[in-house]
Amino acid sequence: MPGDAATSDLGGGFVLTHLAQGESAVQATPLAAAGVTAVMSTQGLNARNTDETLAWIRNAGLAANAVTAAAQVHGADIVRARPGASSGTGDGLLTDDAGLVLSVKIADCAPVWIADRASKRFALLHAGWRGVSSHIATNAVTALRAAGSEPANLVAAVGPHLQSCCFEVGPEVAERFSRWPRSVKPADELRAPRVRDDSFAIDLGIAIAAQLREAGMPEDAVFVASACTRCSPVGFHSYRRNGAGGPLMIAVGVRRL
Repeated sequence: MPGDAATSDLGGGFVLTHLAQGESAVQATPLAAAGVTAVMSTQGLNARNTDETLAWIRNAGLAANAVTAAAQVHGADIVRARPGASSGTGDGLLTDDAGLVLSVKIADCAPVWIADRASKRFALLHAGWRGVSSHIATNAVTALRAAGSEPANLVAAVGPHLQSCCFEVGPEVAERFSRWPRSVKPADELRAPRVRDDSFAIDLGIAIAAQLREAGMPEDAVFVASACTRCSPVGFHSYRRNGAGGPLMIAVGVRRL
């Protein structure tokens, strides 16, 4: 990826790297061995601006004319990516087309890349609490298996997202995560100001990793960033901090030819 070699560690093999023209990107290094380039933007880009987003993608060394996305609905459906700007409706994209750039937009939800080391097949997910509680990570592995992948050959990277320090939820949401041990935490672990007195904290990364392991992936093939999109000093866009209609980041992935 072009740009300055200087990096900052964001946990789970994710690093902040500097691009040309003062821009930055978060790179998922665990996917390099699987032949996938996986990057996401930071607060320097508002992905609601199409022209600026395409320019950022070009600065990251990727083909802006090969980008595709699906209409995100905070669900758990995985769709087959297709060339062109739109790949239908869903919160997960899957492809075995080398050179096609998959993309999702995020602001606290987790970008999740899952790559098959034995083929050119991979998936990219937009995983918020609704999608995760509806098993989007499980569905992604199921879709990859249906396409011919073996879970033992998969590697996954869960990018920066709203961490448990800032992820306050009510008991109705906490109950949906209770099946994954350690994904629900007491509210006294929250560093963000609480807005309700019956709340809990949830760890989205733990729940995603648990789903991937339950689906057959090796534990040492799942990497989770520790950076929080709400309070990290690196600077990310955050729905919880900025509110509805605020700026977004983009996460992209491409299988190298």
